[in-house]
Amino acid sequence: MTDLSSYEQTWIDVLDELNNCPEIEVLNEYRDIDPEIEDAETSVGTVSFVTDMPLGRSFYDCHLRFEYLGSAWQSAEGADHFIAGEFCMEPLETTVLNRRPLELWANMTPEEEQLQSELRGIDGTPEWGTGHLAALRVQAGVAEPEIWFDKTGDGYYKLDLDYRGYLDALRVTKGTFGWQYLFAGTSLRNDDGTATRLSTMLELFPKWFPDHDYKPFRQRLDMALKRR
Repeated sequence: MTDLSSYEQTWIDVLDELNNCPEIEVLNEYRDIDPEIEDAETSVGTVSFVTDMPLGRSFYDCHLRFEYLGSAWQSAEGADHFIAGEFCMEPLETTVLNRRPLELWANMTPEEEQLQSELRGIDGTPEWGTGHLAALRVQAGVAEPEIWFDKTGDGYYKLDLDYRGYLDALRVTKGTFGWQYLFAGTSLRNDDGTATRLSTMLELFPKWFPDHDYKPFRQRLDMALKRR
């Protein structure tokens, strides 16, 4: 059995939190290590060299070797509130080097065509098929690549998160559907569905997962609800 790094273990802890929560039903999960993915210095160094992006230390510190890492879950039968989520990630080396550019939009402007050609998906929802997708933007010379979020039929947004920040927020939200809107700089005043899901998350998760800090997410939800 492959020894996990301390950072990889934090993700196993996330999966265990979901499995051990009596209020949640896990529908599917992924946690197998990919033996082809090498150590952080080799793998991230290769990504940096091939893309000409001088990736910073944070990319080495959050290196993941899981072939797929994720969980699809929903509130357990009989629960007072319905809440659901999903995340599914692959190693940075796989997503950046071995994936074609995303094909997300039709009738694009030249600027959108350029953006789309540079995006590589890092987190999606294959089990639920909700169309939520987060992507890293590959641009030569950039040490902290942008993270973008696309929701089919709802547009695309540059997130106020770097790669490590995305992972950190994902561990806390467990992939609750729509959590990325908290970092998209958009208003949720007229999006009752997303606002309700995130309000439910912030009501329930501090009870279910008390080891995490939800205050920054609550503040962002308050701002999104006030934003015009």
